[in-house]
Order: sequence, then C-alpha cells, then structure tokens
Amino acid sequence: MDARAKPPEIRIGQAVLFLAGALFLVTVVAPEDARFYWTPLTLGLTYLGAAVVGGRHGGHWATACALTGWGAAVVYAGAVSPDLDIAGLYLAGAGLGMTAGLLLQRAGFGVDALGLAVTVLAAGLVLALTTQAVGVLDEARTYAAAIAVVALANLGLATRDVLASRRSAEAPAPGAARKELT
Repeated sequence: MDARAKPPEIRIGQAVLFLAGALFLVTVVAPEDARFYWTPLTLGLTYLGAAVVGGRHGGHWATACALTGWGAAVVYAGAVSPDLDIAGLYLAGAGLGMTAGLLLQRAGFGVDALGLAVTVLAAGLVLALTTQAVGVLDEARTYAAAIAVVALANLGLATRDVLASRRSAEAPAPGAARKELT
C-alpha cells in the first residue's frame, strides 16, 4: 500500500496503538530500570498491532517482525539469564524476526525485505551505541518519545487526507463555474 493511499481511519487506528505503546513504556517500563529489557519487545508488539490494523498491505510489517523477534530474545535473556552468549541470542532473535517477515511476505503480506534489514541494522546500531549515550539510548522514555512522534505523524497525515478529501468534495466540478467570454 502506498503511504498516500492509506485511509485516514487506518492511520488513526495505528496512531492510537503507537500512543498506547508509548504510554506503556512511560508508565510500566521506564519507572524501573530493571524493566528496560522489555523496551524492544514493547516496540515490536506496538508495531505489530499497527501492522494488523493496517491489514496485509497497510505497512509496518517489516519493523514489527524484526523488532518482535529481537525483543523476544531480549526479554528471554533478561528474564532467564541463560548461559548463552547474549549477543548471539539477540542476533538469533533478529534472524527469527526476519524469517517470520519473509514467510509473511511469501504469504502475500506487504513485508519489505529491505525494511527488515534496515530495522535490524538500526536496532543493532542503537544497541551498539547505547554505551556512548547513557541516559538517552538506555532509557525507555526515549523510545516512547520516538513512537509518539510516529503516532503524531500518522495523525497529521490522516488530518491532511481528510481535509484534502473535504476540499475536493466541496470544489465545483471542472468547468461548472466557467463563464463564456465574448
């Protein structure tokens, strides 16, 4: 689905889910530093909800799959503290998310392979840079703000589309107001 072709009601539904995810991060995850490991899975599930609202071709599938796979590995590592290399576990989780995304693509969902790769790349870079930006990249509120911005962008685009639709409905038909010049 083309970004411009997404109906306003879908954008609004997605925005509500992004705001709910941001609220969850702020109210449940952020107050306890020990809960930070829930952040990637929360982001993934938030994007997954937005993808479901958008339908097979409504966007967000690649981000949802990659972040949910990685996030599940992060939650597992944080909850169980397995005797495994954590970096390898995170990589396996991201790979699992990418595999799920490609399987959805084969099933006819609008999952972009480049979107999967870019999401994993961005997540890996953020994780790698966390030690360089302590208090920012290791803070759930940062990611809450990021998905709140995505929500606001969706609301802005929905508003733009509704206003454009109203203007076109109110505009006179081409040539209807034309006067003969003699």
